[in-house]
Amino acid sequence: MMRLKLNLALLAGLFLCLCMASPSSAQDATVVRRAAFDVGSANIKCIVADVDISTGLIVNPVATLSEKVDFAEDLARSYDGNLSKEVMAQGIQALERLKAVAVEKNALEYSAVGGRIFQEAQNGRAYFVRIRQETGIPSRVISEQQAAMLGYHAVRQELEDKNHDLLVWDIGGNSMQMTIRKPDGGLLFYIDPMASIAFKNVVIHNIQHKDINTTVSPNPVNAEEVEQALAYIQAHAAMTVPLYIANRVARSGLTVAGIGGVHYYSVPEVLGGRKKTYTRDEVAQALKKWTNQPDKAFESEFAESRLTNLIMVLGYMDALGIKEVRPLKINQADGLFAAREFW
Repeated sequence: MMRLKLNLALLAGLFLCLCMASPSSAQDATVVRRAAFDVGSANIKCIVADVDISTGLIVNPVATLSEKVDFAEDLARSYDGNLSKEVMAQGIQALERLKAVAVEKNALEYSAVGGRIFQEAQNGRAYFVRIRQETGIPSRVISEQQAAMLGYHAVRQELEDKNHDLLVWDIGGNSMQMTIRKPDGGLLFYIDPMASIAFKNVVIHNIQHKDINTTVSPNPVNAEEVEQALAYIQAHAAMTVPLYIANRVARSGLTVAGIGGVHYYSVPEVLGGRKKTYTRDEVAQALKKWTNQPDKAFESEFAESRLTNLIMVLGYMDALGIKEVRPLKINQADGLFAAREFW
C-alpha cells in the first residue's frame, strides 16, 4: 500500500510538471534563431534574432552587423556593366565573416537578398548563385517592389502602426523608394534610381563637370554648386513623385519614416546626433555648415556622399513639403523575418 501511494504521488508530480512545461515548450517550438542578410549597394547588413515563425515577429534581437562593400561605386565605374572580380570577392568575404558571427550566435536559418544594383549589373544574378554556392546562405535578387514592401511592413511592425497614416521613405546607395497605403488598402510604390551614389555622381558630372570615372568625391562643394544641385533635385522630385504621395504629405497626420543608411546614419551624423525626428530646417542649417568642407572634415568612411545626401534629402523635403522625418534603423533584413517565402 505504501508503495502504491508513493507511485501515485510520483505520477501526480510528473503530470503536474508536464502540464506546467507544455505551454512553454509549445511556445519555444515556434521560435527559431535566424540570420537575415541585406546585400545592399554600399553595405552588407546582417541581423541575428529569435523569430516567432508563426507571426514573423522578432521576439529577441541578438546582434546587428554591417560591413562596407561598395557595389554601386564599382558598377558606376564599370566599362561593361559588370561587377568587378575584386568587389565580388570582397562581398563573399564579408558575407563569410558575417555568417561566422551568426554561427557563433547559434543561428539555425539563413536568408539573404539583394536589390536593384544586382538587377542592373550584367552579372548580378549570377553573383547571387555564387553567393549560395560559396557561403551556403540561401540568396536571391528581389524586385524593387518586394524590397519596398519588406521595408514598409518592417516599419509598421517597429512602430506597431495600426492605421494607414504612414509614408516609408527608403534611401540607399542605388535606389530610392517611397511606400504608402492607398485608400483601397493596396500599396503605392515610388521607385527611383536617384539615390545616394547616383546623386553624388550627378553633382560631380552635371554640376562640377568632372569625370566620375576619375573623381570619387565632389567635396568641397561650393555655395553656387549647392544651389544648382538643390534646384536639380527639387525639379526631379516634383516631376517624378506620384501626385497622391505629394497630396497625402500636404495633409496633416502623416508619419514620414526614413529608413536606409542615408536617413539613419548619414543625415544624423552631419546634424550632430540622432534624435527621434529631424526637421527640414535642421537639414538646411546643416547644409550651410558643411558647404565648402573637404572630405576629411566629415570624419567618415562615406565622406564623399555626406554633403550630397543632405542636398538630396532637403530637395525632396522642399519639393513635397515634408516638415520632419523619423529615422529608423530598419533595412531589408528586418523585413525578411516576416516574409515566410524567404525561409
